[in-house]
Parts: sequence; structure tokens; C-alpha cells
Amino acid sequence: MKQFTALKTCLYSLMLLSILGCNNSANSNKENKAKDTIVAQKNLSNTEEEQEPDKPKKVQSKDTTGTLGQSKTDYSGTYTNLAFTEDQNCECYCLEIQVGSSSELCLKPGELYMEANFKKVGDEIHVFYQGASVKSKQNDIPWNDLDTGTAVAVFSKVGENEYQLDWKGFQIDGKTAVDYALLGKKTLEGTYKLK
Repeated sequence: MKQFTALKTCLYSLMLLSILGCNNSANSNKENKAKDTIVAQKNLSNTEEEQEPDKPKKVQSKDTTGTLGQSKTDYSGTYTNLAFTEDQNCECYCLEIQVGSSSELCLKPGELYMEANFKKVGDEIHVFYQGASVKSKQNDIPWNDLDTGTAVAVFSKVGENEYQLDWKGFQIDGKTAVDYALLGKKTLEGTYKLK
């Protein structure tokens, strides 16, 4: 019986030690996390203090598309079609890409223009028809019937500062709008470079 009581006492002692050890370990982890948070906040405030509050922050613009094989960002910028280098004023053969915003695209110089929206899908930019531009002079095109939820073109990087626009064409009710599918193919499809 004395051995049984001694064994019980040892077991209770071991359980008590392990419970206290776990609590100390948890408290130690909490203290370490609190210290890390304080150090991170101090580093952040030091960085903010190093910047002069009266001077505005400089925004640098750069090609954010990366190099082939690297992670790409949003392709924002103005691109010129290499087949039409004489269009220095970007009257018809340029793309002004701003992901999440709309831009006017030329389908036929001086006559047909559309509003397009750009959406990043993977490493590509999908171009979506949004409506006719106010500059369009032809009203015989069923602008309101053209699908806005299907990409009319895909823009992607193919080399160092070289990009490709693949014109897919317009659709009506999910089917290629044969009479209007080629609008934009001559002016927009091709190889581009960042201006």
C-alpha cells in the first residue's frame, strides 16, 4: 500500500510539472511575440521618421511587366504597334492600357472606335468591348448587341519589350459575330512595344 501511495504521489508530481512547464512555455511564446511586435513597430516608426514629412513622395514609373519568364504585373502603359511606326501621335495604332480602366481603341482610322476594358488574367491582359466610342461615325453596327463579357483580344508579353495582341473578334450571344469579327484585326492585331 505504501508503494501505491508513493506511485500516486510521483504521478501527481509529474502531471503538475508538465502542466506548469506547458504554461511557462505558452507564456514564453506570448512574451516573444509581444517583443517581436514591439521591435517591428519601432522599425516602422524609425523608417517613417527617416522620411521628410514636408517633401512629397516620388512616384517612379517603370516597365512593370518584368522580363520573359518573370512574374508580370499589370502591363500599364502606352504601346505602339510596330507595323505602324509612322503613327507617332498614336491616332490609331497604339494601346493605352490601364488594368481596371477603360480606354479608346481604334478599329478603323477616322471612322470606328470602341471603348475597351482591360483585365489581367494570369500573365495576359484580356481586352473586353465596353461600347462604342463617341468618336465612332458609323451607326450601322449593332453596338448594343455585341457581347461585353467575352474578350475581343488577348495581350501578352512575347520577348524583351515585345508584346503581342491577338484579335479574337466580337461576339453576339456567345457566337462569333461574323460580319463584325474582323473589325480591329487590321489596326490592333500585331506586335507592340512599350512607348
